[in-house]
Amino acid sequence: MRPSLKTDVLVAVDTALRSTGFVRRGHVWLEDRGDGVAGWLGFGVAGSLELTPLVGVCFRRYDEVCRALGVGIPTTPVVSVPLGFLMGDKPVWRWEFKTGGDHAPAAASLVAAFVKFGKPYVDKNAKWDAVAKDLVAKPESLLDFDRARKLAIIHVLGGNRSAAVEVLKKERERIADEVDAYARSYRAFAQRFEIAFPA
Repeated sequence: MRPSLKTDVLVAVDTALRSTGFVRRGHVWLEDRGDGVAGWLGFGVAGSLELTPLVGVCFRRYDEVCRALGVGIPTTPVVSVPLGFLMGDKPVWRWEFKTGGDHAPAAASLVAAFVKFGKPYVDKNAKWDAVAKDLVAKPESLLDFDRARKLAIIHVLGGNRSAAVEVLKKERERIADEVDAYARSYRAFAQRFEIAFPA
């Protein structure tokens, strides 16, 4: 059976990424930065011909707390952005691959942009203390559905359980009358958090 076009495209990207230190692990590419830190590269896929690169940084200490709380997926970045966001004046958000064509040139173009714009983002954000400080100072930089969970975990990792509890309390108050999937999931998370990190 012939591989799918999507598989062919991802193989071309994987080949182009080999010199960068990023290695495919399942559906993402990781770069071991030492000390439990990994650069992260993932792709939004539109159909089988367009890739939107996302760049981020993962931290083992954060993953360990998530695993203990039964949330998240291992090696999910704590911070991430679309590569196009990092590209300045004329960003490229998606790389298109032609059916039946040679995928190497488009893969090389994507990887060149990643090396120029994405790797510096990884370098800048590969220090836990700096990332944690930035996220606490600018919580609005986190997505709404992630904000309270991430901040609570960041605070507890920093040894500030009372700040974590305050974050949990504010989010509970905000969703007090909500009954959607997020509200139910968040309440269960908050309960597990308080059990895992008692006063």
